[in-house]
Order: sequence, then structure tokens, then C-alpha cells
Amino acid sequence: MSQAALPDDIAAQLAQAQAQGGGMPTQQNAAAAQQQKAEQEEARKEMLSQLLAPDAKERLSRISLVKPEKAKKLEEMVIQMARSGRLQKQLSDAQLKHMLEQISGGEDETKRNQIQFDRKRYDDDDSDIDLSEF
Repeated sequence: MSQAALPDDIAAQLAQAQAQGGGMPTQQNAAAAQQQKAEQEEARKEMLSQLLAPDAKERLSRISLVKPEKAKKLEEMVIQMARSGRLQKQLSDAQLKHMLEQISGGEDETKRNQIQFDRKRYDDDDSDIDLSEF
């Protein structure tokens, strides 16, 4: 199986194990990688709690329940802004909304989430029996 077909974290563990002498990753290596990932996630959450105002944190948590991929993009944008020095104070809810609109591409929510019904239309088909002749 190629490394491209594997998920990112498994592929990284496999590459690390091969670099250390080949073979599959041991349970120790997998546990260490999992612990390191948990520590990174905890540091990420701590950084976000410092960068976001309470109302913005609440909005981000609600977004993550519904659309986790958008929440992840927002988190990445906030962290990148802080690292590049573009974020001088805590991010407000209004600023977070603006960033969310940028991620959404400015599409109208009602258009994108609109449900379309495709009803079957019963036209006069040739295969139907024509009862008017009887």
C-alpha cells in the first residue's frame, strides 16, 4: 500500500518508523505520537482561548458542532493572523463573522442550503394504456 493512500497521521508514523530502521511503528512510537498530537491540540486550544473574545469562542464552538471543517479553517486563520502579528487584541464576534463570510466565499446561505424537490411528472407516455379508446 502506498503512503499516499494512508491518512496523514498514519503515513507520518510509517515514514518515521521507516527512517528509524524500517518496519512498522511500534506501540511505543504510536503512543508517543498520539500523546504529542494531544499536546499540540491542547496548546492549540489554549492559544485560541487567549486570542478569541468569549462570544467569538462560543460562536466557534457552535460552528465546530455543525461544520467542523469550517471551524478548523477559522482556527487556522486566527492562529496564522496571530503568528504573523496581524492580531493585536482579542478577536471579536463581528470579526469572526467577517472571517466566516470570507471562508464561505460570500455565497448566500439560503441559496446553498436550499432544498430542491424533483417530482415525477406524469406526462402522456407511449407505454401508458390509453383508456379513452374503450
